[in-house]
Amino acid sequence: MKTIKIFLIFQLASLNAIVLSPAATYAAQMADYTGPAFPSNHVLNTPIDSLPVHPNSDDYIDSIGPNTALHPDFGTYYEGHPIGIPYNLVGAGQTPVSFTFEYESDSGPYPIPIPPLAEGLNTYTDDDDGDRHILVVDTSTNMLYETWYTWPPGHSMPDPDDWDTYPPSNPSDWWAGSGAVFDLTSNFLRPDGWTSADAAGLSIFSLLIRYDEVERALATDSVLHHAIRFTVQRTRRAYIWPARHYASSHTNPYYPPMGLRFRLKVNVDISGFTPRMQVILRTMKKYGIIVADNGSNWFFQGTHDDRWDDDELHSLTSLHGRDFEVVDISSWMERPGFDSNSAAVPPASGISIPNIIKLYEIYPNPFALITVISYELNANKHVTLKIYDLSGREIKTLVNETQTAGPHSIEWNGTNSKGVRVPSGTYFYQIRGEDGDASAKKMIFLK
Repeated sequence: MKTIKIFLIFQLASLNAIVLSPAATYAAQMADYTGPAFPSNHVLNTPIDSLPVHPNSDDYIDSIGPNTALHPDFGTYYEGHPIGIPYNLVGAGQTPVSFTFEYESDSGPYPIPIPPLAEGLNTYTDDDDGDRHILVVDTSTNMLYETWYTWPPGHSMPDPDDWDTYPPSNPSDWWAGSGAVFDLTSNFLRPDGWTSADAAGLSIFSLLIRYDEVERALATDSVLHHAIRFTVQRTRRAYIWPARHYASSHTNPYYPPMGLRFRLKVNVDISGFTPRMQVILRTMKKYGIIVADNGSNWFFQGTHDDRWDDDELHSLTSLHGRDFEVVDISSWMERPGFDSNSAAVPPASGISIPNIIKLYEIYPNPFALITVISYELNANKHVTLKIYDLSGREIKTLVNETQTAGPHSIEWNGTNSKGVRVPSGTYFYQIRGEDGDASAKKMIFLK
């Protein structure tokens, strides 16, 4: 893995995105999204306001900059250039495109709409440099597709000799530095050590501040129910759960690792901010911000949307690094049932979650002929167990019935609903209960 190289590319791309300025040409209002963004017990959706302060909090804050202003890295336009990260919503039937990737990635295909909205670009065919993220949510399957440094077929890119897989051997392929697929109903994490479209190996979409969710929060409980991603110029060559990947060569123990959680201090007065900005700041107190990428210090991310008021967002620059503290999440990782390969936060001792489904890793994995899927139910319930491909298309239903509490297992021989063997590749197996409890994992089928 080219750790130093990917660190430099991520950092330079983030900085370049601030200064580019072509004319704006596409409608910038994002479609409202009301679907899931991971289960409620996902670590990124779990409040951190009651957790202790990390013993090295002051050192981490000092390394990033206690007097450096907080910076909202999103909004409408800057010098005619879109700021923030847009997203695309698609449904069943969206034609997928094939990709060639440089780093650890889910192979796809990906349901990219044409034309897609891409970060930092007025049109996806622009040859501007930058992060060039494309985020796509398939609302028919609750699957999220994210790519980084994304180039359509037949378009130039700077310094192509720096990339081993560029140009793609298939000239019709899109090309990207990396890509990742997430099931938005699952606590599944990427393989340990893998990047995603983000340096930390996390999803981007679920950690963005979206205009539509801020408006809904104003009408309900005035808080977003997830952490917010932010960037740091110098990270450490390390990552902590739920992050899966580092992107630095630095070993200074006071540089933050990927995945480190921060929160706005409880005594910071937010009463002078507008109600909309108070939603964001209240979220920073309750759910915090998480180191997700290399970039400028204290830059936090949201969507590109022409409904934002840039002056209103700019008011947040009155806050500084010293207004934050680092949170110690180690107590979550010491709870019974903790699984480093799952994003689920185990319940505190003495608290039970009824009707939970335990889904286990298949054996063997990878497999060529037959594999066994095992799971356990804590109560009698109706469950479905289905196989999906990476684009979110259903391949086969293995279970659709009411089952008793206890362990269960079933074999899959790599065939679809018509009995035809599927192509080699990565697939998801997902179990879902009638009460909405669900879990999914990945497997690799080799013909």
